[in-house]
Amino acid sequence: MHFRPHFLLRSPHLQTLLAGRRPRAGERMADDLVAQAEAVTIPCRNGVRLRALVSPAARAPSGGGSDTRPGSLVVLVHGWLGTGEAPYLRRALAALHEAGFSVARLLLRDHGGTAQLNEELFNAARIDEVVDACNWLAEHYASDGCGLMGYSLGGNFVLRLAAHPEISPRFRSALAVCPVLDPAASVIALDRGWIGYRRYFVGRWRRAFDEKRQAFPERYDSAIVHRLSMVATVTDYFVSRYTPFRDADEYYSHYTLRREFFRGMRMPVRILSTEDDPVLPAEHARALLGPGGDAEVVTLVSHGGHCGFIQDFRLTSPLEDYAVGYFEQHC
Repeated sequence: MHFRPHFLLRSPHLQTLLAGRRPRAGERMADDLVAQAEAVTIPCRNGVRLRALVSPAARAPSGGGSDTRPGSLVVLVHGWLGTGEAPYLRRALAALHEAGFSVARLLLRDHGGTAQLNEELFNAARIDEVVDACNWLAEHYASDGCGLMGYSLGGNFVLRLAAHPEISPRFRSALAVCPVLDPAASVIALDRGWIGYRRYFVGRWRRAFDEKRQAFPERYDSAIVHRLSMVATVTDYFVSRYTPFRDADEYYSHYTLRREFFRGMRMPVRILSTEDDPVLPAEHARALLGPGGDAEVVTLVSHGGHCGFIQDFRLTSPLEDYAVGYFEQHC
């Protein structure tokens, strides 16, 4: 992907912050799609329920020139503690839908106001339920090839989906934007980096605990979390109290993605990462490009921050056009 932002927009922190701002261009279309989306609750294994916001493709008129059939679906997965209305998802939704795809914004457990759907807390090792949800969406909303696209932790999920033995063969490709590859190192980077990122994620995690306590007051107590101020310390408390893992290291090992992991892919995958990502250290993606690495998997660009890729002061981005071209090629 060719990306050269305006020189005044090259700050990685500015890129990261602008990723959360809505551009004026295309916002009316995104607003309409968000308002008209069908909210579906998806049954998964072990009684788990996940929610998705689905925007079916408009049927192309007879004789239309589009190469993308309405039966093609792209599943979008938000980042950690994100929602289905995150600006980066809205931009992708509008671009992919305009190109003729059906689009499903899948909400991970406890995200996007779904804390009441399941008693057990979200953790990033819960991949099987996401496989079930994606397969259900492919069965109900696609008659053609499907794609996966995720951001940050959502990018980690779609990469694991692309290698999962139970993923539907309808899924033909996966695109991961600034994915988490080494969660242990990423937590250290968050806690040692700019304090604004740490405060943001700790604050969002506190609110997530509060929502879970409100949904299941006899099961959860969020008071301790409000006394913790580091991502690592909240993680340690969370893992010891609410997961089956021995410690944080064992928990991280279940979604750490190293070079050998990519030998088991069931479909083409593409990682888009940046050299200046202030949240996820670039060396994680760069390690995939080292001796014996695969340049067909990773695109590492100089600027873009964390999931930014903001081109100009209108907040346009080449990322959405890249995604449309990628899925038109593979799906």
